[in-house]
Amino acid sequence: MDAAGYHTRRRRPSASMVVATLALLFSLGGTAVAAGGLITSRDIKDGTIRLVDLSTATKTSLHAQSHHANFADNAVQASALQDASSFALIEASRTPTPGRLVPLDQRGRFPTSVIPTVAARVYSSKDEPNPIQIVGAPVQRLTFDSVSFDTGGIFDPRRPTDLTAPVSGIYAITTNVAWAAQPNSRVGVNRSVYLYVNGRGIAADQRPPSDATLQTVTTIYKLNAGDSVEVGIGQDGGNMVANAVGDYAPSLAIALLGPA
Repeated sequence: MDAAGYHTRRRRPSASMVVATLALLFSLGGTAVAAGGLITSRDIKDGTIRLVDLSTATKTSLHAQSHHANFADNAVQASALQDASSFALIEASRTPTPGRLVPLDQRGRFPTSVIPTVAARVYSSKDEPNPIQIVGAPVQRLTFDSVSFDTGGIFDPRRPTDLTAPVSGIYAITTNVAWAAQPNSRVGVNRSVYLYVNGRGIAADQRPPSDATLQTVTTIYKLNAGDSVEVGIGQDGGNMVANAVGDYAPSLAIALLGPA
């Protein structure tokens, strides 16, 4: 109760006010004297402490703590990418610290130059015989023995039928097959090429036979780390061959477009 007989409610300083007070104390070397007395939270008003008022040691301490802060919102979280080699988050800032952060572009996104490159293309250097597809029987998988490029050890020769995603994200996936021309190339009804993820079909191209049947299947798909991508081929024209000819040799490629 004050001298006039009114009850006075003591205000508890907020957490931000306490931090501001401590920062000011540190900036003045541990003591703060104004008008012959100790400066308290009541004496500090919003906006009265500037960055230039803080000592170098205080700035360093506050900056160190900021590295451990959580993302402020979803927009910032969306600006984080996963490093394919270490699976650690890459952080970004409009005001980068050398050696720690990378600058964002004008739209607040990562520049293309810092997005980790995750891509591979493999192909078969030999023709792949393909017997007629029996209804209900397993679809033959293509095998690969040659590498056009592989940025992160995505292809394992011990598993010649697939490429394995090293990190989760949105991928572009593509394959192509050229059926060898032969006297009975127009026999049958269909020539089919399938893309599989973990054994489940996700895209296909099916068309009637021709003298030179060339097929390409491309899709964009979300892959989790460890997902395997394979190519299946099938036809009903008899014993045929997926022809290993130039850049149209049976191939499979995946490339990371960005985080999921």
